[in-house]
Amino acid sequence: MPTSTPSTTSFNKTQWNQWLDQLAEKEYIYIDSFIDDSLYQKIQHYFHTLYSESEFTKAAIGPSKQQQIKSSIRGDFIYWLDREKDSEISALFVLLEELVDNLKQNLFLSIADYEFHFALYPAETFYKKHLDQFQGQSNRLISVLIYLNDHWQPGDGGELKIYEPNGKEVLIEPLGNRLLMFKSDSVAHEVLLTHKSRKSLTGWLLQKPASLNHLV
Repeated sequence: MPTSTPSTTSFNKTQWNQWLDQLAEKEYIYIDSFIDDSLYQKIQHYFHTLYSESEFTKAAIGPSKQQQIKSSIRGDFIYWLDREKDSEISALFVLLEELVDNLKQNLFLSIADYEFHFALYPAETFYKKHLDQFQGQSNRLISVLIYLNDHWQPGDGGELKIYEPNGKEVLIEPLGNRLLMFKSDSVAHEVLLTHKSRKSLTGWLLQKPASLNHLV
């Protein structure tokens, strides 16, 4: 069972092994109540502060040198996180380091870096089916999302639909404090139409530093 610290959440080795075995087998996994409540609330507050200060920008599609804004494909607004600039949520980066360390140890992944942003989908927006890997590039290893939607109800929409290789389609509700991880190069997915604002922390674990091959 997880044990809490004042700023983050730590899980024992057995629990991590179980989760990451499932990630290796199914290529995706979600975990509820992932973050300690005090850190979760701090992240929520910081998200809303950034949004109120108009720090979010319209998200684009494609690799950095070929980016295009296409609302017919993707409707979210994003804010890229920086460990130094966003020191108010430094405990989040500690948690991400714990996540990276466990993935390295359990799945023998060569993770050299990560990149994360806040994402806000306004009501009546979506993101059509895609992979989190650009053609001809392979830097993204694992996609990581932490949902920030409290009091989400059936009918609110905004589910993430995963397309399994066997043809099965799985819907994952974007419930607050739910962690979702999946393999970036093989798990096709989409964000279904949301009927109210939908928030998340979204990012990728990279096999080489983002500064060398920035896949915004």
